[in-house]
Amino acid sequence: MLSRLPFRIHSDLRMVRRTRRGATLPPDKVPRGLHKEYMRMPRIKLPEPEPLSDTLDAVIGKRASCRVGSFQETFSIGELGTLLGHALRVRDDGRRNYPSGGALFPIETYLVGNVLEGYAPGVFHYHPTAHALEFLWELPPDFDMENVLRSPNPRAPFSSALIVFTSVWDRASAKYGDFSYIIGLLEAGHMSQNVLLVSASLDLCTCPMAGFNDELLTNLLDIDEGYEQPVHTITLCRKGASDVDASDGEEA
Repeated sequence: MLSRLPFRIHSDLRMVRRTRRGATLPPDKVPRGLHKEYMRMPRIKLPEPEPLSDTLDAVIGKRASCRVGSFQETFSIGELGTLLGHALRVRDDGRRNYPSGGALFPIETYLVGNVLEGYAPGVFHYHPTAHALEFLWELPPDFDMENVLRSPNPRAPFSSALIVFTSVWDRASAKYGDFSYIIGLLEAGHMSQNVLLVSASLDLCTCPMAGFNDELLTNLLDIDEGYEQPVHTITLCRKGASDVDASDGEEA
């Protein structure tokens, strides 16, 4: 009977909740292309992304989940500008490099940990229109990345930083109702793949992690879980000369 559990969940989400039950606005009245911005927080403008030298075939061939790294590492402003610029920014035409149901873009992006050289370990929010990082606050002294990630694998991933995708549900549920749950998860998956491929081209080490401490992340980001919730994470670190620990696309 346990094997039927995914079937029941899928049937409930796809066939029962794909209607617009819970929608609060007519489809043509729902705002499109919104994202958060922290107006009172320091904003760090990122440079334009550097061209990627790899072909798509080469990038796909290089991509592998990687479970190595050190919390002491940081990333240059150029690396983050290229990574986030190619993967997640708003283009000049208002579009993004990934699809979103109804162009409502409920997913927000945060970075937690040793993120940017010259800054203390902290929490950052990515502003996709300004192509900038907003420095929100420093991490508490007792912060430990291992407490955030929940993995049954004894080789629990260590990383310099954690990319966190959250969903602001109301952006999509105003139009799609309950179905916005599926739409939000699909969008986070599209964004994640962009990050993984660009990271592979930059020779950065990443591992998508669906198992994480929801309560701890919610508190670190200081978000209201009734409005916004973490839905996916990606560990990010720098490869070293001996750091070869690919896990064949495994995700916890």
